[in-house]
Amino acid sequence: MKETSSFGQRLRKVRRHAGLNQRDFGRKIGLSGNRVSEIEHDKGELKAGALYFLCSEFGIDSRWLMTGSGNMPQNGAQHAENGSLESRLLRLESEIGKIMQTDLQQKNSTATVPLYLEAVAAGYPDPVSSEIEEHIDIPASWIQGKKQLFALKVNGESMTGIGIMPGDTLVVEAKQTAKDRQVVIASINGEMTVKTLSIEKGGAVTLLPENPAYRPVPVTADSDFRIHGVVVAALRSY
Repeated sequence: MKETSSFGQRLRKVRRHAGLNQRDFGRKIGLSGNRVSEIEHDKGELKAGALYFLCSEFGIDSRWLMTGSGNMPQNGAQHAENGSLESRLLRLESEIGKIMQTDLQQKNSTATVPLYLEAVAAGYPDPVSSEIEEHIDIPASWIQGKKQLFALKVNGESMTGIGIMPGDTLVVEAKQTAKDRQVVIASINGEMTVKTLSIEKGGAVTLLPENPAYRPVPVTADSDFRIHGVVVAALRSY
């Protein structure tokens, strides 16, 4: 059975299944955390060498990773598949080319979302009181049933470890709830921030930066805490 997901989404699933952030995950397969972030958002390809080592390191079925068909775990028969490393890399290169061609065709279809003047640190954009700087086009495949998408600029360096840099544009789905490990736009005691949401088994909630120079922000019982949206993608202009 084939999943309705992109290569980047499946790569993110592997990383989260391994319990690694983008920086540590990238180190295991010879990539930077920023590069992992770009590939997870379908902004580039994973070379066959990195793909081979990823599947070997994490026991992932390469066919599932490349096409979405089958299951994520690698079965024993496939793990013991005969053939030289060179021949397997050539097959992977061929499959990657097919995947990227399909993804490119899907990205030719675009959708428009509003970009608000206010950056993350300035507050949550209220469609009534906030000004729209412009409308930007994003791949329609990013929407996939999501509602109320908007875009904001980023201030600060607390999320650089997962490739969110100052000046980046975040595409956000307006939501009041989120899952563990999702990157959220949230307010705590009146201050807006973009952080990774951590929900422990006991229910404790913490907003985690992805930069060791910044401290985690615990959410206590008396905190005025609200989630305003879940980050869908980060865009950068050069």
